[in-house]
Amino acid sequence: MRGNSNPFDEKMLGQILVERNIISPRHLQLALDRQNQQKEHYKYIGEILIEMGIPQEKINDALDVYHKRKLIGQVFLDLKIITSEELQKALEEQTELAERGIRKPLGKLLIEMGYTNYDEYMDVLSKHFNLPIISLKEFFLSSDLQKAIGEAYAQKQQIVVLENCETKIKLALSEPTAVYMDELRRTFPPGKKVEFYLAHRSEMDYCLRWTSLESRRAEGKVLEPRPFPHGDNFQLLFQNKIGR
Repeated sequence: MRGNSNPFDEKMLGQILVERNIISPRHLQLALDRQNQQKEHYKYIGEILIEMGIPQEKINDALDVYHKRKLIGQVFLDLKIITSEELQKALEEQTELAERGIRKPLGKLLIEMGYTNYDEYMDVLSKHFNLPIISLKEFFLSSDLQKAIGEAYAQKQQIVVLENCETKIKLALSEPTAVYMDELRRTFPPGKKVEFYLAHRSEMDYCLRWTSLESRRAEGKVLEPRPFPHGDNFQLLFQNKIGR
């Protein structure tokens, strides 16, 4: 019975955005043209519209309100990273773990099962949440910026504050979830824009460790540099030898 069906269920995201006056028909056509030109590096329409300057939150709101956000597993399939059979095996394993009280994100499970790697998982998360991937290698983390969300909270939740002003704050995350990002948005006043970015876990760890050690230095503790383990992208890891 179709009487209770949502008329937006059968519409594409681009159509919904045009009808809600979020983008113009010209914007949509430009995005579709760009999508067709980038077939080797497939991008969703939402990604392209964000690159064209449409606010991230408006695209994500439309995806969630009209249930157009693709599931993580489907994104892996769209990018041809895994097969349908591999996805099915991972979903079955995830269900078995859940029955034993173990909750594990599908992407991490796929990595553990050898079907993908961390970089591919990052690409999938970026497309799923419409978050640009940024590098923190050259980023100098400010303890003053971190105070905008609380340094202890930032350490625990793996958050780096990239920029903060009266009207906007930019946050880098390594393990985003819809619930988690919604909680962060609610932390700030309604008029303040919150922009999210995705960062590699190892780079995030380095930045947060550095901030923590800066705080210890302020307390008078001595910090000594030593090389990172072979293969890491960073040259130095600062290790506190006090108390050893």
